[in-house]
Amino acid sequence: MPIGRKYERDIDLLLAEEFMVSPEFAAWFLEKTKFAGIQATVVDVSVSKTDYTGESDLVILYEDTSGQARYAIHVENKIDAPLQPEQEQRYRQRAEYEISQGEYVDYDLVLCTPTFYRMNQACALSFDLCVFYEEIAEFIDSSDPSPRGKYRSNFVATSTSKRVNSWKKVEDQVTNRFWEEAYNIASHEFPILEMKTPNLTKDSTWINLRPHDMPKMPRRVSIFFKGDRGYMDLTLDRCVAHKLEGHIRLLLESDMTVHQTYKSASIRLNVSGFSVSEPLETSLPKVREAFDACARLIKFYRTNRRALDLAAGACILTP
Repeated sequence: MPIGRKYERDIDLLLAEEFMVSPEFAAWFLEKTKFAGIQATVVDVSVSKTDYTGESDLVILYEDTSGQARYAIHVENKIDAPLQPEQEQRYRQRAEYEISQGEYVDYDLVLCTPTFYRMNQACALSFDLCVFYEEIAEFIDSSDPSPRGKYRSNFVATSTSKRVNSWKKVEDQVTNRFWEEAYNIASHEFPILEMKTPNLTKDSTWINLRPHDMPKMPRRVSIFFKGDRGYMDLTLDRCVAHKLEGHIRLLLESDMTVHQTYKSASIRLNVSGFSVSEPLETSLPKVREAFDACARLIKFYRTNRRALDLAAGACILTP
């Protein structure tokens, strides 16, 4: 008899087993992270690892083939429940503490979800990357043709069904129309942004932009578009802002400022904030202004990449 409702704990345990017993799965997953290209094997998997800051659903510890370095992947599983306030930040706090204790040298923070969840939860953008249940199910199905593999693949695949699980995107025609128009502007006037087709929940004004040449390692670099606040941020992960500013002050353009945004240093351009409920004739000029600022930040990073990367490496944030 099929299992009608799957819970996040069920997926935690299934994935923990895959990491431990399937080197192929572990290698495939690692290639999706910023550690792609590193030859490493899983040496430990923790389920529901807790400390005073909370709980990590999964912590997968990899060791490179030389035995000289270990890397951690922290995984948060979400089927339909919303992320808790500051959940992503608390994950990073745990990981940074373990780095300070010598448990590993670096980490990546992964959100595992059905595709529909990630596309409609703006706060999910703060994770380093998402790995979707659909692609996990496809990999298990293709790599293990046995009845066990088919069962496990189907178990993950059917957990994504919105008919089964309660979380739903809040559909809103005003929001959809706004982002359709914004996407058309980005595609035709600002191809440098490489903006993906948006599919956001009601009133969303935050998106993440990461053109193909922005790195994931040794730190993730991306553009955070915070429309309601009027902040366009070039973010460098795990970096102390005031130290970074001291290194790059002479590079900054006159209207650029540097801010600490939790675990990242952000080089910011201020623009006119907006909401999706404004008339399009009012909001879209502000969107163009915001896209132009994002394009400037991308060009700024590309022009000064070596200096920025070296400066960020000298300003690593520690717990």
